[in-house]
Amino acid sequence: MSNFRAKWQTIFRKLKYIHYPKVAIGHWPPFFYVIQAGWMLLFSFSRISVILFMASLTTLLAGSIYVEIRQEFNDLIAIAMAFLLISLPLIQKYSGMVMAEILVALLSFWAVYCFGRFLDTEKRRSAIGFAIFAALAILTKGNGLALALVPLFALLFSRRFYLLTQPNFYYPAIIVLVLCGPWYIITLDMVKNGMQSESFSLSFVTASVPYYSYSIIKITGVVLSCLTLLGFITKVIIPCRYKNVEGRWVAFSALLLSVWTFHLIVPAGLESRHLITCVPILLMFLAAGIHAALNALPNKIRFSKKIDLYLTYGRKFAIFIFVLLFIFKWETFTIPGKECYGFGNVARKLLSTSRFQQSVILISSDSNGEGMFISEFAMREQRPGHIIFRASKVLARSKWSGRQYELFYNTPEAIMNYLDGVPVGIVIIDKSISVDNQRKRHHHRLLNQTIDMYAQKWERLGFFPVTRKGLLYPDAIEVYSLKGHEGRDVKTIEIDMSNMLDRSIKRIF
Repeated sequence: MSNFRAKWQTIFRKLKYIHYPKVAIGHWPPFFYVIQAGWMLLFSFSRISVILFMASLTTLLAGSIYVEIRQEFNDLIAIAMAFLLISLPLIQKYSGMVMAEILVALLSFWAVYCFGRFLDTEKRRSAIGFAIFAALAILTKGNGLALALVPLFALLFSRRFYLLTQPNFYYPAIIVLVLCGPWYIITLDMVKNGMQSESFSLSFVTASVPYYSYSIIKITGVVLSCLTLLGFITKVIIPCRYKNVEGRWVAFSALLLSVWTFHLIVPAGLESRHLITCVPILLMFLAAGIHAALNALPNKIRFSKKIDLYLTYGRKFAIFIFVLLFIFKWETFTIPGKECYGFGNVARKLLSTSRFQQSVILISSDSNGEGMFISEFAMREQRPGHIIFRASKVLARSKWSGRQYELFYNTPEAIMNYLDGVPVGIVIIDKSISVDNQRKRHHHRLLNQTIDMYAQKWERLGFFPVTRKGLLYPDAIEVYSLKGHEGRDVKTIEIDMSNMLDRSIKRIF
């Protein structure tokens, strides 16, 4: 019991923003972090453990579409779609990152499966299943709110408007409001803080329509997208003419349109990862398209009066999949590399130096670099550990999205007084960030000037290489130590987070 309690205490210490300013509970909902913490309690906090956690979620998603496709079609197509899922560059990329998108996709898929069952059976159990999985998706990340549009679009696709008179139709809305409403009411300001704009923006819609329309085709490529469209026609458009479309295909179609519409309207940014929720649905329709194409192929090809080639379903499938694999490899398939790495060497160097065991550390980079260093450092030390500052938070302030950027210190003299007053013992400057990022981050430029102007107060500890998007930047990370800081105590630390949290974070030692 004592070990269990110690592990939980370790988790909560790690989440303290003043030590590791990376995770901000409230800006993102809690469910992803809850199950991630459960995984870590069972296994470990190691990098391999966390990556296996993400791989397990992806495997569960692949298994889910396998089971669903197998029930509708056959093992051959189901296996092909499951392997295609884990081969897609978009899925590969975010399966290797500790982000919530894969879990949202999994929960959303289960939710619409339940809603499809509800459309066919109109049973309360299916409606409640949809509500529970939808609530968990919404409590995983805000884009799970796209599920709120699914019932509306499902009614339009199926034309089963009589469901509006059924009490079971309204149970999901009530359950989701009860489970998710309090969280989003409390954290609404934080959520809006991270958006490109805090209200509807016509300019964002104008930009997002072509972006997300092209991105959804890019997920599998043009050829496979054409087969996906064929599957949509055979499973939804044609049956709709005769009012006998199956509930599951109505629900799948509704989710596709809901996710696309939601990200056109909500100004959360233009990022392809927002479409990961669509991927299992696209593969369901792709499976339907492949099945329809195989059935349309002739069973016999005559080369001459005496030579006929008979094509069984298995042979047609083998030929068809071989051609599609070639097209997929040529048009879409890549193996995404890690976008940024090299900060682990810096963390190892500092942790191995005994005189820096109590030093406050400041990292100045872009958001990826600062987050990467904090993650690398946190994985390598015992809790409670070092206090790490992000230059973007202690030398300046802004909204989560970067809007309303404002410097705290406008001169090298003011920055030096701040660093010396804490004291900040270690300063890490990443010079590999793009020119555009450097122009936006005036504090980064001023910090460089501060180190140059007060060179006599700083000891250069070394240079370290960093790799970004496959490009090596030798000696791009510079590490400095403030001379004589080792014997000085840190008395009070205060970080102004008023633009993000409407308060300051303060700790007295």
